[in-house]
Amino acid sequence: MVKLEDNQGRRFEKLRISLLNSCNFSCVYCVSENFSNSAADALRFSANEQPLAPEEISRLVESVHQLTPLKSIRLTGGEPLLYANLFPLIQRIQEIGISDIRLTTNAYYMKEKAAKLYDAGVKSVNISIDAVDQVIFNSISRHPNTARVFAGIEAAVNAGMNVKLNAVIMRGKNDSQIIPLLEYATGLGVKIRFLELMKMGHLYHTENALFFSEKEILSAIQSKYQIEQMQRETAETAHYWRASNGGVFGIIANESTPFCHDCNRLRMDSNGIFYGCLSNAHGEKLASYMDDSEKLAEKLSGLLRLKQPVKFHGSELSMRNIGG
Repeated sequence: MVKLEDNQGRRFEKLRISLLNSCNFSCVYCVSENFSNSAADALRFSANEQPLAPEEISRLVESVHQLTPLKSIRLTGGEPLLYANLFPLIQRIQEIGISDIRLTTNAYYMKEKAAKLYDAGVKSVNISIDAVDQVIFNSISRHPNTARVFAGIEAAVNAGMNVKLNAVIMRGKNDSQIIPLLEYATGLGVKIRFLELMKMGHLYHTENALFFSEKEILSAIQSKYQIEQMQRETAETAHYWRASNGGVFGIIANESTPFCHDCNRLRMDSNGIFYGCLSNAHGEKLASYMDDSEKLAEKLSGLLRLKQPVKFHGSELSMRNIGG
């Protein structure tokens, strides 16, 4: 049996599953300007893009889980709340023996689903929100009604979920929103994480002129508040600080403060292709190996070896397909 651990001691302990590659938003860091999207398109799939059924996903999860015990599952997209069989899938994953099921969403449909998700066992949710200012938020998401996101966030908090907010900070687009976002999160009593822009998908071959660094994010916050750094937990993507207004914020700084050295994440896209690293577009479709544990272990070990030793280098993989 192949040992599922690399020479840096890294293992796969968290699985992120992209349930579908469709989304009702078309955020500028996710898709290019000429990308066409509409509410109808968000729910339309070609024959080659049909989302996997819950039983297909759960079989894959169970096979991987038997070889490399998974501590948690994160359901992503596209937009996972568009996945028609979300609740049956959650139940199937729990039946495998994985109770820590999390979700990453734009929260557009969260108001209607938060309580049901919590009751189904989803206790933790990451919500993307790139501005408090409605005009700025609409322009980044390319959606005319992001007001529903705020209602969704409040519904998740009221349902008892552990809520984290995620904001991708871009120069000249929403860097003015750092303080307002921090204050909004603090008022709700939730953590917010500011993300450095990643060179993925349509941004991979660009100069990344929108990049806004960890140092600049910290400087913006320190212009109004004092901050104190907190200890980083193993395999955590963000470094956290406590601000003098009582808020807690993190920064996911792939470029400035890499965290590849103890990454424990495995990803699966909506076609059932698994990826060991966001910096490597090589994936493996593992469905045909589910009944051959030795071969499956070899494939997973190969994906583990693709992890960068130190730093994220970008990829042609699209966040819309692979999930955040």
